[in-house]
Amino acid sequence: MRQTSIQCYHQIKREGLLSKRRIQVLESLLAIGQCTAGELERHINSNYNVRGGWKQLSILREQGVVQELGTRPCTITGRNVIEWDMTGNLPVKPKKTKKPSNLNKCIDYIIAGMDVRGWDTVSKDVLTKLKTNGTKTKKAT
Repeated sequence: MRQTSIQCYHQIKREGLLSKRRIQVLESLLAIGQCTAGELERHINSNYNVRGGWKQLSILREQGVVQELGTRPCTITGRNVIEWDMTGNLPVKPKKTKKPSNLNKCIDYIIAGMDVRGWDTVSKDVLTKLKTNGTKTKKAT
């Protein structure tokens, strides 16, 4: 574990940038270092009497606080799984992806175009061609 990760953890805790549960996950990573979700879960269970702390890893990854290092066999399950560690970065608010406000209209438009052409299905390739060439697509025979 790098010194920057330790300093970052202290700043996150001091400034209250993460929830109590996510702080516990970081504290566990500090205590045991690079680990799998199963190893982290064991540590959190024994030290905080909490189950499911491993579920915070993907959220912390989206916030830039932890990272996937690769895969290795878990000492608990024996399975080849992701190994996690801290990044040394402060949390950032993840970008939310939302559907465009006109998505339903676009879907209706595509379905209507499929009906006109007599298509039951449409491939990604055909959609890409429609996007590139406009509506000048030949009717399938």
